[in-house]
Amino acid sequence: MLRNDRVARTMLGVITLSSVGVGIHTLAMGQLLYGRTGSPAAFAFVLTLQGVAALCVLPVCGPLVDALDSKRVYALCGLGRAGTVALIVGVAALVPGTDAVPWIVAASALLAVFDNVERSALFKLTAHHVDPDHATRFNSMIGVAFQAGALSGMALLGLILTWGTAEHALAVDVLMSLCCALVVSRMRLTADEGNPPVSARRLTRAVAGTVGEWRRMLVRHRDDRTVFLMIVLCGGDFVFAQGLSTLVIPLTAEFHGGRGWYVAALEATFAAGMISASFLTRYLVSQRLLPVWLLGQAAAAALLALSGSGAVHFAAFFLAGFANLNSLTWLLTSLQQYAADGDKAKMASLRLLAIGLGTAALMPVVGHFAAGSLGAGFWSVAATMALFALGGLVVARRHRPRTTTAPGVGPVRGEARPAAAVAVG
Repeated sequence: MLRNDRVARTMLGVITLSSVGVGIHTLAMGQLLYGRTGSPAAFAFVLTLQGVAALCVLPVCGPLVDALDSKRVYALCGLGRAGTVALIVGVAALVPGTDAVPWIVAASALLAVFDNVERSALFKLTAHHVDPDHATRFNSMIGVAFQAGALSGMALLGLILTWGTAEHALAVDVLMSLCCALVVSRMRLTADEGNPPVSARRLTRAVAGTVGEWRRMLVRHRDDRTVFLMIVLCGGDFVFAQGLSTLVIPLTAEFHGGRGWYVAALEATFAAGMISASFLTRYLVSQRLLPVWLLGQAAAAALLALSGSGAVHFAAFFLAGFANLNSLTWLLTSLQQYAADGDKAKMASLRLLAIGLGTAALMPVVGHFAAGSLGAGFWSVAATMALFALGGLVVARRHRPRTTTAPGVGPVRGEARPAAAVAVG
């Protein structure tokens, strides 16, 4: 059982703790920028720039993380994230009004670098150190842990803002990142990742050989091109979640009097949808249902565009979380199991590159339409997810997981449901 897997337990605890800081950070940043600029486009621009930063770092990130110890990389990224958020706190406290916005945006881009390297390290750590029999359950619980932590962070933000400011709230995010880095650095791992001894020469060769490493990996997976479409689809779930995060504050301002607790309640409903889905992954996380969950997210955005009713808003956020977790879990687990042992971090980088590219390309579109009207912003999110659902339909019909272990290819059984997949060899 998952609770008997020490690494899985520890990492879920770390993800929950770090997500408390993320919940605080996301709403505090959104309200800080919205308060200083009066437009949701500012936060959309931050997300776009973070996508661009991801595109810059991830091509090199994969080969580097594959050459290094995933635990150390994860811990160092936690320290880097803490330092970057501390920089945002200092700028927000010392620079008044809109003069602080360019500095906050620049620091947010740096924050994206640490976040994306950390995710590559988590992908590799999970693939090597979590029991393969627990992989699907663990990946679904990542979403639950994230939402539970983020929800706690949002509730904590309300208490902090009762007596303090957004700067104080972001300082708590710094403490959470430091605690997570400490816990991971002290975690004991027994599986061998096959990392060579670390040296300056080895790291230089990893960077210099980036093009060759990517070419060899792409050649290994050229026989099943739907894998690359799956990587592209990974961007859809995150663009959708970021679109909701961008639009939830103006949604509350337009229909619910700008009450902060309403933002937290809607985000909590999204989390409740994800948590509910996590109990049903055995039945719902499958290849043939992938387009259904992508289309469900499009339907949730359409409901938000069509209605000003609070009841409909809560129902849409629940549907959004439920569908988001199911599609995200299947894509993440399938790619982890498909990648060869030496390609885990590179596969993670491809996935994160798709997320970064999707963010950089599509969030400006959401921001543009949202600047015209809130409804147009939600319709742009709905149309985007409808396009991803078409891609999901292709994957559901054509993707054929490998039934045997080929040289240099990760072992994945032929079932369409990752919950049934067991790593061999």
